[in-house]
Amino acid sequence: MTIRRSYPFIILAATLFAFNLSLGISRSIQNNFWVDVLGLRPDQMGILITARETPGFLTVALAALTMRIAPSRLASACFVIMAIGYYAYGLATSFTTIVPGVVVASIGFHLWATLNGSFGLSVAREHDTGSVLGDLQAVGFVAGLLGLLGVLIGIGTIGYAAAFAISGLAMLVGAAAIASFPDHIVHRSPQRLVIRPRYALYYALNFFEGCRFELFQAFGIYLLVQEYRQPVQVIAVLFMIVGVGSAVLSPPVGRLIDRFGERATMTVGYLGMLGTFLGFALWHDALAATILYVAYNVLLLSEIGVNSYLKKIARPEDVRPSLAAGLTMMHVPALVVPILGGALWNAYGFAVPFLLGAGFITASLLATQFIPRPAAAPALEPAAPRPAP
Repeated sequence: MTIRRSYPFIILAATLFAFNLSLGISRSIQNNFWVDVLGLRPDQMGILITARETPGFLTVALAALTMRIAPSRLASACFVIMAIGYYAYGLATSFTTIVPGVVVASIGFHLWATLNGSFGLSVAREHDTGSVLGDLQAVGFVAGLLGLLGVLIGIGTIGYAAAFAISGLAMLVGAAAIASFPDHIVHRSPQRLVIRPRYALYYALNFFEGCRFELFQAFGIYLLVQEYRQPVQVIAVLFMIVGVGSAVLSPPVGRLIDRFGERATMTVGYLGMLGTFLGFALWHDALAATILYVAYNVLLLSEIGVNSYLKKIARPEDVRPSLAAGLTMMHVPALVVPILGGALWNAYGFAVPFLLGAGFITASLLATQFIPRPAAAPALEPAAPRPAP
């Protein structure tokens, strides 16, 4: 039996199919639900996104606290938690009642994020890791597209509450699937952070990325729905375009990074992102805003270079804990930036949060210039001598 047809692979593929199907449904309809049904104001959106992203800031602590729980049992619990959260979305009638569901779903999502890599690696062997992980990613991609297609065709008939219930049901299917995954093949590395001065630029890039990311998470789609009244079907189509575009363009962008280096590729990407944020702020047109949304998401691919840069400068044993530190740095702005953006929108209009985002992108652009050019990449620090046996 080949590894791709093995029982663990099939179980994990089914789990990821259910997971991405659920997200394809819930994430494409949530902004329209928040605006059209709940009538959330910009300041409330900022608070909601801060509440949603705060568990991401605590990811490493959550992972450390759950290390003793069997991986399949913990993963199944994550899916049940997400199912409860997404089902609760559809029951909400106000800002106050949507917050608990959002926080619950986020806890399950961020805890699963610490596990899914271990599950993926457990079904692969050293000689075919890339192809197996690629197959799993393809399964998730297809499931996400099916979820979006379902929204496009059926949301007008079944409504938001039923759609969120289906999203929750898909998570329960994922919970049942992953519960039967064999624990003995899953290796979970202890979660820890590495903070070293030599990785300061990597931390800074992640911090500024997080500032911009949290603003766009809060107000990117919200702008299209609140200001330009784009229906849920249009949002679903945009998600499809972005998903297909990202899948097609990711490999070429990776090759550009390999050929020209992180500094050059990310500089072009950040210049493009700067243009999109200025466009959101100053070009008040519905069609232009939708085009800018797609362009921004395509330009995001250049940020592959952030982790690629870390891989080049970090000691092998520092890579994973430094990635965890970078993820934590990305979530630090979630505690403040969305709330600040919502307050600015309420006080001065929607252009101001995007101008603030343009400032964060400028900071990223400037920080990128400190990445050495390919020919001048820094050598690794010599490892400390090991004590004699």
